[in-house]
Amino acid sequence: MGFAISWLAVKGKTPEALARELGLAPSGEAAEIGEATFTGGALPGGWFLLVMNRCEHEFVAATSLALLSRDCEVVACSIEEHVMVSTSELWRNGARVWRIEHDAQRSIDHISASGRVPDTYSAIEREFVERQNQAGGRNADIDYFFEIPLQMAKSIVGFKHDEARPEEESFETFRGASLSSERKPWWKVW
Repeated sequence: MGFAISWLAVKGKTPEALARELGLAPSGEAAEIGEATFTGGALPGGWFLLVMNRCEHEFVAATSLALLSRDCEVVACSIEEHVMVSTSELWRNGARVWRIEHDAQRSIDHISASGRVPDTYSAIEREFVERQNQAGGRNADIDYFFEIPLQMAKSIVGFKHDEARPEEESFETFRGASLSSERKPWWKVW
C-alpha cells in the first residue's frame, strides 16, 4: 500500500485560527498521520501541520490556499503513491509563490516548476535526476523524480510524510465542526 494524502503547514497563524477557518475542532485524541481524516500538530520552526487522509483534498486547492494564506505562509503537498504523483507549493499573503509537480503518468522524468522557486531547488532537482540516471533513467524500476516536490517542501518546513518524526507523538485528530454551527467554513461552497 502507499500513501494518498494531502498536507499543509502554516506559519504565522495560530493552530486555533487555522482550525476555525477550516471548520475543524481538535478532538483531544492522539493519532499517527493517516490514521484519521485530519491529523495535526506543531513542527519545529514554528510551523503547524495538518494532514488530510486524501490526495488533492479541497483544503489544498488553489482557491482554498489563496484564502487560507492571507497574512501568513502555507506550504501544501499532495501525494498519491499509487500512481506516483506529488506536488508542493508555497503560498504567501493570498498568492502562490511557487509550485512543483511530478506526474509519472506523463513520464517517469516529468517535473514541472513554476513561480519563484527557492535557490535550493536546483540542487534538489540535480540530486534526484542523478539518482534516477544511476538507477537506469527512464527504464528504472524506481521513480526518484517523485521525491523532488516533497524534498523541496521538507527543506522549508522539516516534514516529509514517510519519515519518522518524534514530534508526531503530540499529533492529534481534528473533527469537522458541529453541523449546527451558524458559520460554515469558507472553503465550503454548498
